[in-house]
Amino acid sequence: MEPNLFRYIWQKSRGEQIIVLLIIVVSIPFNWASFDVPKRIVNDAIQGGAFRGGKTTATFMEMTLHLPSWLGGATLRLFEGFQVNQVGLLMGLSSYFLVLVLINGAFKYIVNVRKGILGERMLRRMRYDLFSQLLRFRPEEIRAVKPAEIASMIKDEVEPIGGFVGDAFIQPVFLLSQALTALVFIMVQSFWLGSIALLIVLAQAIIIPILRREQLRLGRERQIASRQLAGRIGEIVDAGPMIQGHGAAGYVQADIAARLGRLFDIRYELYKRKFAVKFLNNLLAQVTPFFFYAIGGYFALQGRLDIGQLVAVIAAYRDLPSPIKELIDWDQQRNDVTIKYEQVISQFNSDDTLVLDEANGCSPLPVKGSIRLEGVQMLDNRGQPLLTPLSFSLQRPGCVALIGPHGSGGDVLGRILGRQATNYSGRVLIDGELLADMSVERASHLIGYSGDQAEIIAGTMRDNILLPLRRRRPEIKSEGPVSPEEHRRFVEAVRSGNSPFPFEADWTDYDGVGVADAAELAARVRELLDVFGCTQDVFELGLGGKVMPPVSAEATERIITARQVVAAELERINLGELIEPFVLDRYNRNASIAENLIFGTRTSARFANATLLFEPYAQSILKAEALVEPMTEMGGRIVATVVEIFAGLPPGHALFERYTFGENFDFERLNELAAILAKHDMRSPLDQETERDLVALALGYIEPKHRLNLIDDRLERRVLRARASFRKHLPADAAADVDFYAPDKVMLGASVRDNLMFGRIGYGIPDAGRKVAEIVLQALERSGLGEALYRLGLDTESGIRGRYLPARLLHAIPLAQALVKAPQIAVLDVSALLAISDEPEKIVARLRSYCAGMTLFLLLGDARLVEDIPMRVVFHGATGSVEAGGALEAANDVGGQALRFADAQRMEARS
Repeated sequence: MEPNLFRYIWQKSRGEQIIVLLIIVVSIPFNWASFDVPKRIVNDAIQGGAFRGGKTTATFMEMTLHLPSWLGGATLRLFEGFQVNQVGLLMGLSSYFLVLVLINGAFKYIVNVRKGILGERMLRRMRYDLFSQLLRFRPEEIRAVKPAEIASMIKDEVEPIGGFVGDAFIQPVFLLSQALTALVFIMVQSFWLGSIALLIVLAQAIIIPILRREQLRLGRERQIASRQLAGRIGEIVDAGPMIQGHGAAGYVQADIAARLGRLFDIRYELYKRKFAVKFLNNLLAQVTPFFFYAIGGYFALQGRLDIGQLVAVIAAYRDLPSPIKELIDWDQQRNDVTIKYEQVISQFNSDDTLVLDEANGCSPLPVKGSIRLEGVQMLDNRGQPLLTPLSFSLQRPGCVALIGPHGSGGDVLGRILGRQATNYSGRVLIDGELLADMSVERASHLIGYSGDQAEIIAGTMRDNILLPLRRRRPEIKSEGPVSPEEHRRFVEAVRSGNSPFPFEADWTDYDGVGVADAAELAARVRELLDVFGCTQDVFELGLGGKVMPPVSAEATERIITARQVVAAELERINLGELIEPFVLDRYNRNASIAENLIFGTRTSARFANATLLFEPYAQSILKAEALVEPMTEMGGRIVATVVEIFAGLPPGHALFERYTFGENFDFERLNELAAILAKHDMRSPLDQETERDLVALALGYIEPKHRLNLIDDRLERRVLRARASFRKHLPADAAADVDFYAPDKVMLGASVRDNLMFGRIGYGIPDAGRKVAEIVLQALERSGLGEALYRLGLDTESGIRGRYLPARLLHAIPLAQALVKAPQIAVLDVSALLAISDEPEKIVARLRSYCAGMTLFLLLGDARLVEDIPMRVVFHGATGSVEAGGALEAANDVGGQALRFADAQRMEARS
């Protein structure tokens, strides 16, 4: 990027800057006229200067054009004007002054609006350019930066730079035009008063910037300290669980407190300096009227200056301090944002960036070819070897096993071959073409890489798997109807230098990966998931997906049929006790009290456990059935028992999972409630918040799960009576908040699993969940809903870094990403997936079969799984040895040694 801020602004916004500058030039005559009119009002209208010599009328609005002498000195009268009396002249000139005020205000409005739009466009362009520059970084550089710092720079630190962009050229010209117009006008009226004003202005222009230099230094320190604080907080958040586990919270809090203290000291000094400068600036601005009144009044008394001129001078000076002050502020802002821009750009400008796109598109490699490694080695920052020199070659297509433990040279070689590491010496040639010289686009088309760390972004599982195919730029409409919003978005994107391609369009490169349409692509994804043995996991994720309206009549019928199939199958194999069904007049002991009370799916938060006691309708039902007091008492007993059970248990103990009482359950709150109850006088009522939390605990209680022996038949009957009342008297405005259970109706807002079970799995039955899941899946397949369930599973949210995915899918998705784009070379680390798989041999066999037409580099730790692969590279630490056809070859040869020597010389020269 351009290192000079003003050159960057001028290059990217020259046309718009010139338009606004022309508007400013046009506004200058109107600004001058607004200074001259007050003098005419006082001298000609009020004091009657236009009516001397017995005149009863004066000419108003006469327009005469006087040509300069070098053009002949002719006079051209454009309009003869109106004859008006003294009152008419006063009203006319006053109206003229009002019109000039409106015109000048309109000019300011237009200039400021255009400045603002220009600034926002340039801010958008700058953020986009910085982000685009980040994507050109080499993979090592991207991993080396702290995400929080980079995000802070792109989002926050360039914000004031963007605000300055509109002012960079326009503001000084605009303010100078105002200040010089006022100053020249004052000089024309009185040389001495103009000289005084000029001296004060020069004093402000010289002294104030000198005093502000310390402010700029402090501002730089503040920016650096703020960025470091953001980066440190980001690090601590990433390592939060580890810090909690080691009890180091106090230490890191002291670290952040020290950084905040340093930031406070800088800002404190900055504020003191800032307001001292502001005081001096205001003092100089307010001293000038003293000289005007004293000296100008003295000249008026002597007759050397008429009253109208004095009034005009004072009125003109009113408009002088503001632009001068803003010019000084602009100069400080210029220095400030220039420093910020240079600091930000220094973090993004790199001498060794990658080429993103191919000029003429990506052509595939020939079907057959070769890959050769010549003296490839890699050192860490301390000069220690991560990969010792390695040379070998193979014919494409083929298969190579890279065998070694996690963290060995095999991982490093995998990153090199996958174009995820570039700071190596030696050469990797693919059909004679250097891998290091390939553009990002070409390398990504040819090579599919999946490493030892799963890098999954927020979005659905489908979005993550298909991300490598989002590379075909959609066509921009040149014909046909275009909506105004679409047209505006396109124009603004082009003006801002952003990508004009709509994000919402279909970016999928069907042709580039050899599929005709979305159906064929879906089949490929399904095949890949089968290869890695993860299809069942996708179905199980689909079971957790919610059934949301609208649901077609056909889908409803199929779900009900599948529900009946599940119940019948459980009865057939004598496993009916696995699920306790929902029956309207029976208490479900494997469901919570709240579920038994409401007996339906809660589609909103209105009847949530945490606030159910404060919901007016639910509260009336609980009171009518006399349930508030026993449930409060039950909550108190839960608190006493659970606090005693948890005393001394380490975080993460299995009992913590068992003794949860609904969503947002807070164990810390249990201790607070225990302390409140210990001090409570039984003769006085509990406060509302405590009573609410105790009732919420009781509402989440399930007897077979928690086993505290708190529910008896009498309480069950009272809950059933409350259920009937709740269902019967539900107000109309709450009808959309609850979807009541019914055997012939779909449960909206509930999961697919819950809809098919129509009940709750019994607690304490060994392996009940797995058995039910198998039966449910079989029922869905029989009902023709298997494909819909699979699609629902693919649409499951992955979460940040895949936190919502099961372990097998977490490791399989990066592998599917690498292969879904049909690369000609695949570099796959399958160690993590194989480690948690029950059938690693089958996965390796299926993978090799799927990649039969590719060149496959297979990274794994167990050599027994790849004994039949003819070429293997076995790593012991950073050293690798090549086994080809059963014969052990030296991993380095004479040519490789010479090449390594030359590379070492180049690396030494770089450092």
